[in-house]
Amino acid sequence: MLGAAGALLVLLAAAAGRAWAERHFLPAWAWSWDVQLRILLVLRILLALLGLVLVLLVRPRVARGIEKGRGREILVGSLSALLAVAAALGATEGVLRSRTWRSVQERSDNAEPRRIRDPILGWAFLPNHEGSVRLGGRIVRYASEAHGYRVAASGQRIDFSRPTAIFAGESIVFGYGLEWSETIPAQFEKMTGVQAADIAVNAYATDQVLLRLRRELPRFTHPAAVIIPFVPILLDRNLDRDRPHLDPALRWRPAERPPLRLVELARRPLRYRSAQSISDGVAMTQAALRAAIALARSRGAEPVILVPQFEPEEPRETAVRRMVLDAGHIPYLLVKIPNAWRVPGDHHPDARAARAIAAAVARVLAERRGVPHAIPG
Repeated sequence: MLGAAGALLVLLAAAAGRAWAERHFLPAWAWSWDVQLRILLVLRILLALLGLVLVLLVRPRVARGIEKGRGREILVGSLSALLAVAAALGATEGVLRSRTWRSVQERSDNAEPRRIRDPILGWAFLPNHEGSVRLGGRIVRYASEAHGYRVAASGQRIDFSRPTAIFAGESIVFGYGLEWSETIPAQFEKMTGVQAADIAVNAYATDQVLLRLRRELPRFTHPAAVIIPFVPILLDRNLDRDRPHLDPALRWRPAERPPLRLVELARRPLRYRSAQSISDGVAMTQAALRAAIALARSRGAEPVILVPQFEPEEPRETAVRRMVLDAGHIPYLLVKIPNAWRVPGDHHPDARAARAIAAAVARVLAERRGVPHAIPG
């Protein structure tokens, strides 16, 4: 029995190679694909070592003990240890269930920019708020207006009657780590003279972007353009089900609570995904992007699917982009950014990168004639 269990662990470690990893893990924001593979390799080695310990050390000792007539003692000791482990796991699960369960991306602290819970979207920015945070060696100020859009300063309002380019999305479009004047929407507005509305919210997935766009777009009388980002390295976020989400048919679903919170906590750092989960996530993402494009066009606005990409693009990111956008026949604007153009001490694009992205959007919109008076930056 012990020998079979140990052999099984060794076989599992051997099977969880690169090909297996590519089927069950997506690129991560926090670390490169090579780092992900190294983490997996360490786990595989530990799993194989555990199997070898069972086969080479534990099994012979147990066999010798049984030969010496200590079988009952070993059985009782083993059962006692298993019961102790089960009790510890049960107690931990009980403690976890006594606490409010939050999604991977949800945040409950008071860090800036401040978030509030939203029953449909999961979370949104605190409206009519101004705050600051130290990031990249400087103080960065954030301000929001009555609808939670980012603005230059508290008290500023969006003129919903003016032709407007609406920038939806997550922290890259929001301008995390940047002053308002450095963000993509602000630099676009300066280049083109067209009002820009920044409705992006940190940590949003593509389905949340669509839900927020559905809520906010009707406020604008003359939407000239709608910019929707797709970031290959963030596709994994689209697979989360522990927040309000859309299924592949774009039906809204409430947050799903895991049957075992302890198992879910163990899974989160590794971000393991089943093949079916990835397939459903890709289908939902494609459907959400198509729906966002259709929604923009229904209001007479020019849609732009924006793909900001730090160079060099890792093969896994290329594969995700092709799997979602190229295979889905979804047109997009790929903007290549030097890898060094990041906020100091952070992964987000800096002001130079934001300007390059804003200029690329301005050029495309000028070519498509979707935005009056738009000029290349």
